[in-house]
Amino acid sequence: MTFFEQLCPSTAEHGSRTWNAMILECNRKRDTKGNEVAKVTQDAADNEGKKTLRSADLPAKVIRGHYNFFGLLAAQQKYAYGLKKEKGVWTMVLPYKAVIEDLVKDRIDINMGRLPVGTDGKTIGSNSSPYAKAFTLFDASQVTEGKRGGAPTYTLKDGAKPIASTLCEKPTYFPGKAGKYDQATALDSTKRDKENSAIGLGMLQYRYTKAELKDVDDTVDFDSIYLGCRVEASRELFWKDAEGVVKKTQAKDYILDEFVREAESYWKTSHFTLKVWLRGRNDATIPSDLRNALADDDFLTVRFATRFLPHHFNQMYKSNVIQYYNFSTMTTNDTYRHEVGHAFGLDDEYGSHKKNDCNLKPYSDYGTADYQQCNCGTDSKRTIYPYVAVSRYVTAQNACKENRDCKGGEYCDKGWATLGLNQCLALKADGASCDLLGGKDQCKSGQCKLSRCYTPHSVDAGGACYSDDACKTGKCSAIDGAKGACVCKEDSDCRAGQWCDAGADLKRNECRAKLDKGQSCGKAGSVGNDHKCKSGECSGFPKYECK
Repeated sequence: MTFFEQLCPSTAEHGSRTWNAMILECNRKRDTKGNEVAKVTQDAADNEGKKTLRSADLPAKVIRGHYNFFGLLAAQQKYAYGLKKEKGVWTMVLPYKAVIEDLVKDRIDINMGRLPVGTDGKTIGSNSSPYAKAFTLFDASQVTEGKRGGAPTYTLKDGAKPIASTLCEKPTYFPGKAGKYDQATALDSTKRDKENSAIGLGMLQYRYTKAELKDVDDTVDFDSIYLGCRVEASRELFWKDAEGVVKKTQAKDYILDEFVREAESYWKTSHFTLKVWLRGRNDATIPSDLRNALADDDFLTVRFATRFLPHHFNQMYKSNVIQYYNFSTMTTNDTYRHEVGHAFGLDDEYGSHKKNDCNLKPYSDYGTADYQQCNCGTDSKRTIYPYVAVSRYVTAQNACKENRDCKGGEYCDKGWATLGLNQCLALKADGASCDLLGGKDQCKSGQCKLSRCYTPHSVDAGGACYSDDACKTGKCSAIDGAKGACVCKEDSDCRAGQWCDAGADLKRNECRAKLDKGQSCGKAGSVGNDHKCKSGECSGFPKYECK
């Protein structure tokens, strides 16, 4: 705790020392790299690791590991991110593959808040969701365009109405689907499909069933009618940035860009900058040293679907087998903040099944509601979370326990030479030695035979080989396990429809396709060439041909 407060000196962002200690203890225990970090940061004396973390400048490094989600080993999740430090400020890059899953083709659904249902189950309250994006976006009819220095400028008209009041005041059905939800509005919208697939444009509704609410948390005692605003994916929309400048975008672009903007702005502090990399979209904004250091399998896949997600609008920080569509295009900004925290390698702090649930006393007395992983609705920043992430800079990232601890193109070497300090090494090319047991994981080809990496049927005639089935044709001239060349000695060494051209130089003997009728199969006086022909007969004088 003392070292954290030295490294992150802004007391306004410290929060409760007691709860920070709990966060550190729990996250270190759940982290596969936790013990390694703790040996540095918990040492009362100064050490090289602390000196490293205090350095004003540190080169780019990729941090990889796993943490036990909800404290469960069976629910282990990976984290992977790039880190560097310049002039006392950390830069962290979270790599994502982001996909819009338009389950309703060419449409984007935008959050439009919710209508609370009273305890009587019949009373519907008014929409009081200032975070709803449909109240901050405007269509072209509400904007005046101008120019400044040759560049277009945009101004909202007096009394401009957001798309929640224009494009989405009511639903418009697809042809042939009109009236499908006439009996499934408001209180009865549990009867709709989560995609609201009959609606082409305009207002969407969905109400979660009691069973869905119970699935999330037994303590949930409220209900709501959730609202969405459906627009064309290519629809031009306008929004105000933090400086009040009106900007133009398209609906599909807004969803992805807002994810980046919201995550980066919330997690930024005086000594920490977050860069969210959506590969193929904002590559140019990512520092090249960190961009080049991250591997393909470091990227988290996130899928934004045009639907109301299951489990009472529950979201997950990456796509997975449990929830393939981990985000909705209607996901709220406060959820983005929290889920990005998981990409840091942070666990949830809430949950009625937990003894250390942040909502329980005495923990709630420590102001836990101001902590993002306890309450995704908070605007408060707590530097304990970035500290957990950046302190992993001291870990030895080439050490491993399993292959999954290594990046793409590497395997975890668990040989006797590195016992106790297993290393991530580059996958081996064909011909390199591999272990008798488990050796296939060491080879680029995924195949190991007789202690050699190889690709079946890949070596041309005359090429180096260690086993017969490495050859495209013929056999290996050496005994299996020793280096030889792909050759043939007789027709039986070749595949069907081939003959062995066995010359004096056994290193160059090759399997050739059998000859058609009329093709030359020998010279005057030659004998024993019948095997070259498809017909099995080579004869004639003075010119020998296949019959």
